[in-house]
This record gives sequence, structure tokens and C-alpha cells, in this order.
Amino acid sequence: MKRTLIVIPAFNEAQSLPQLIGAVRQHVPHADILVVDDASTDATAALLPRLGVRWIRLSQRLGTGSVVRTGLRWAAAHGYEIVVRIDGDGQHPPEHIHRLLDPLLCGSADVVIGSRYVGKEPVDTPRLRRFLHLLLGEVLTLITQRLVTDPTSGFWAFGENALHLLVDHHPSGYPEPELLLFLSRNGLRVIEVSVQMRTRITGRTSLTPQRTWSAIARLLLHLVVVPLRSTVGASRD
Repeated sequence: MKRTLIVIPAFNEAQSLPQLIGAVRQHVPHADILVVDDASTDATAALLPRLGVRWIRLSQRLGTGSVVRTGLRWAAAHGYEIVVRIDGDGQHPPEHIHRLLDPLLCGSADVVIGSRYVGKEPVDTPRLRRFLHLLLGEVLTLITQRLVTDPTSGFWAFGENALHLLVDHHPSGYPEPELLLFLSRNGLRVIEVSVQMRTRITGRTSLTPQRTWSAIARLLLHLVVVPLRSTVGASRD
């Protein structure tokens, strides 16, 4: 089994982290866990030393993209071959992590995304949010020439090629659409697999309609900028 690290970005997730980490240990017992705390203002900082996991606490809030990049850099520095990103709010089911790992382990993908829309239509997604997901997915599908059904999913698994590419190039902010475009530009194999998202244990989505429109605008800007850049050129075995 390849060395696997579960990276959990966390901001004010003290209520959900113990339950989430317990479930991750149950379903992926061979993996190590790293919590990256994005300068939480709740009890997360006091909780981290008691969870029995590796953890990093940032001194100021940097946003999801920078938090994930921090986790990827730590993973690469410590010799991990696969990194799974699972959000700290409990929305992503740990029992589905194996669905993301399987394509990486058999060599059929470099990156795997857990999609709530593959083969089904979630009944609990608000209409406006679903419309924005569809719109953003259509834009990304057109650009990447690959079907994108869940452009804002935060449930990802990265293999070695992606890991070594993204330690220096993972987008900051709300990164998922830009990350999809970047990976496509650099020729990595990205696939989606079906997962059933849960209701968050605590909190609410940080990707509001305003931020989604902003993501679309940034994506259109990247449509102009990214093709002008040379590829980074991740190596493959």
C-alpha cells in the first residue's frame, strides 16, 4: 500500500473534528492524518493536541487553497505518495475515501474527485447553488474537454504526479475551478467518482453565490492567462 496522508483543512471545526477523525481511522486505518488549522477562532487550537493526529496551525487565515497547499508540501516533505483532501465539516463521507483511492492505486488516474452529481441528482442542493454548479461545470467542461459535474467539490485525492506538481502551484483562495483548469493544462489525468455528500455536522458552505460568481469571473480570466503560460511538466513513471 502506498503511503497515504489524509489532509483535513479546518476553520472553526472543533465540534466536527473528533467524529470525523474517528470515522477516517475506521475506514482508512493505514493512512496518516494531518489537520491544517486555518487560524480558527473557536476551540480547534486547544483540541488539536488531543486528537492524536499530526497538525499544523496557521498564524493567520489564508483560505482553503493555501491550506491545502500547506498540507501537500508537508506530505511531499515527509515522503507520502498519495494525499486525500477531506473537509473538516463532516460533509465528505470517510467510507467513500476508498472510491477515490482505487483509481490512483491501479494507475488509471493522477487525480480523483468525489462528485455528488455523477449518476444522480442530490435532492438537498438548493436550486440557485445547483444552477451555479451547472454553469461553472459547463464552462469547465468546454475549456478542459472533459466532463466536469461537480466543479466545487472539496473531496479530492492526489497521486504522486499531482502531488509533486501542486506543492508549488496549487491555487490559493477558493481553488477548485482554477485547479481543474491548471491540471488540464498540464496534462494530468483527472476523473470523477460518485460519492454521497452528507449534511455538515456544523457550519455552512463558504462558497456563497457571490463567491461562485467571483470564481466564474476568475476562471474566465484564467482562460486567457493559463494557455499563455508554459506547462509545468510533472513527470510520470
